[in-house]
Amino acid sequence: MDDKLLLNTTLKAIHNANMELAKTKTTNPLVYRVTDDIMGGGVSVNALITTSHLTVHTSKMHATVEFDCATCGCGSNPWAALETFKRILRPTHVTMQYEHGERPLLTVAPIKA
Repeated sequence: MDDKLLLNTTLKAIHNANMELAKTKTTNPLVYRVTDDIMGGGVSVNALITTSHLTVHTSKMHATVEFDCATCGCGSNPWAALETFKRILRPTHVTMQYEHGERPLLTVAPIKA
């Protein structure tokens, strides 16, 4: 996966989800490419948002993109961020796990994107 595509998609997702990047003294979001990990390498983007984080990892070996978004803000919409990734990256299927507050983890079977 292209570093710039993943970074630009992350920034669009943050915007579309009504989230804001946190002001930091270091680069935010942080983009890094790994070539020799147990997943066969890939690209990751870690974005600190004002209410928590949005992180995306790719795996070359498994041809996957993993999206993790945690937010404490009532005004943000992680679902809009996910839809942005789906629209731009065009996955063949999506598997989700969702947790909100004290409710138990909800796992949704793979669905066609």
